[in-house]
Amino acid sequence: MKTRALFTLLALAFAVQTAHHAEHVTQLIQIYALGFKPPEAHGLLGSVFDFEWVHFLYNVGLELVLVRLWLAYRRAGNKTGWRALGGLALFQGYHSIEHIVKLYQYLFVPFYQLGIRPTPGFLPLATGWPIFLVHFWLNMIVWTWMALVVWTLRPPDLVPGAVAALNRIPLPTALAKLTTVIAIFAGLAVGGAALYRQIFTLHVPADYPTLQAAIDAAPRTAVILVAPGDYAGPISIQNSVTVRAEQPGTARLIGTDDDAVISIYGTHDVVIDGFVIEGGYYGVLIEESEAVTLADNRIVGAWLAGIRVSRAQARIVGNEVRGTRSPYGMGIELANTHSRAESVIEHNTVSGHPHEGIVLHNAAAEVVGNWVADNNLRGIAITEMSMATVQDNTLINNADAGLYIVDMSRVEAENNRIGAMRPGPFGWAHAIRVEYYAEAQLKGNRLDDGVAGIVVWHNGLVDGDVSP
Repeated sequence: MKTRALFTLLALAFAVQTAHHAEHVTQLIQIYALGFKPPEAHGLLGSVFDFEWVHFLYNVGLELVLVRLWLAYRRAGNKTGWRALGGLALFQGYHSIEHIVKLYQYLFVPFYQLGIRPTPGFLPLATGWPIFLVHFWLNMIVWTWMALVVWTLRPPDLVPGAVAALNRIPLPTALAKLTTVIAIFAGLAVGGAALYRQIFTLHVPADYPTLQAAIDAAPRTAVILVAPGDYAGPISIQNSVTVRAEQPGTARLIGTDDDAVISIYGTHDVVIDGFVIEGGYYGVLIEESEAVTLADNRIVGAWLAGIRVSRAQARIVGNEVRGTRSPYGMGIELANTHSRAESVIEHNTVSGHPHEGIVLHNAAAEVVGNWVADNNLRGIAITEMSMATVQDNTLINNADAGLYIVDMSRVEAENNRIGAMRPGPFGWAHAIRVEYYAEAQLKGNRLDDGVAGIVVWHNGLVDGDVSP
């Protein structure tokens, strides 16, 4: 290919990448300026084209174009060109590998076969960084690199010709055209986002008489707004939706002991926000799902557990979980979640349960800033080879143990306050108990006056201490 043709192909690839990156910029505008939750933010065209196969084909296609250009410039003897394109092709190659991993996760990894999307790829899974930020910066680097390559490899007459053409345009006209382009883009970003919200926002009962009917009719990433009132459960969710009370604490979901009030199964990117959830065998049951958020709900009077997370990953933040009714009832339970990303249990109030306030069975989680009080068998229990960070929690008036670590579990416990312990069924009242080959790293934990300290039994291991 002649040099002019090569540059034309490069410029076209850069134009396409510019449009692609504009989608990522729009996504950030939707999240940080317009208040979209990340699962709702898909750019302008994402509601139609945001699929793993589309991302995979685009990035691999761009990589093939860059390799073709690198080979052509190398054959043409343009040392600057092939070196610059070689580095760009290598970086985009890594970007393509991320999407190959994502596609592999989507197609072949067992828990992604359930349709759980977006798949994380390698870097977000390894670092915990948000997926949308990782891919924004990957695309930003590719776009910037391509811009520098385009500038470096431009034909000698490109800039003088463009300047001459611009000089022939009167300044007011040029400014008007530039302003028009900027206004069109901004209008598309904001208007598209507003239109997206208008189309994908459902109202209960104004649009649908029941919450379940709205969930069944909702497209992927829709927002369902629920007016004040009482609504009967059980509610089943198996697609990516946000379900939010129009006025926090005024929409009440009521269940029976036969089923969970809300069941979330085999899905991803679900948000439950601002409800009163009463009764049910479980208040909320999350199974085989990813990226589920429970925020600012009041969950009371369930039979066995206020919240149960099984083979799933969830963010549980700002909820009040009170008063399960079974003799074995507990507040928040995570079970068998090691195959998922780490869950987060943060700034919840958990109280008044016959058994544990918060318990992990073969699970991984960050347990941070919770108020756990008045539970009749342990405040926080980390059991059955679980791994957890337990930090800045307040554990008051629980029985048997404030923090219980057992069964080969591994815990970092830092800056927790433990006070006013009560004897449990065996007469024990320990602030922290570590046993059966469990390991605990303790730092800066505080005990109220009169509270017993650390007990280590049955080959437990403790590093660090607590202070009164």
